[in-house]
Amino acid sequence: MDRRHRPRVTAKVMLYALLDVAGTLIVASGLMWLARRQTLFIPDFPTSTATAILTVATGVALMLWSVAGILRELSRQRPADEVDR
Repeated sequence: MDRRHRPRVTAKVMLYALLDVAGTLIVASGLMWLARRQTLFIPDFPTSTATAILTVATGVALMLWSVAGILRELSRQRPADEVDR
């Protein structure tokens, strides 16, 4: 890849990356409750198996959405002549 066409890390990409990290922490929190019945960061959250499962599902959804946003932003930066190759 030529240096001229290397994707730039914009503020939007960084925001999506931070949301991806948040999603990872949310998943970890739910999985910690499911595995050990212990909270990870926030005391008394999650409080039941149902909320832990919902927490894991929400975290996975946030991670997928943020990665899709990163890919969408980076693909917009590609020059038109590279898209046709």
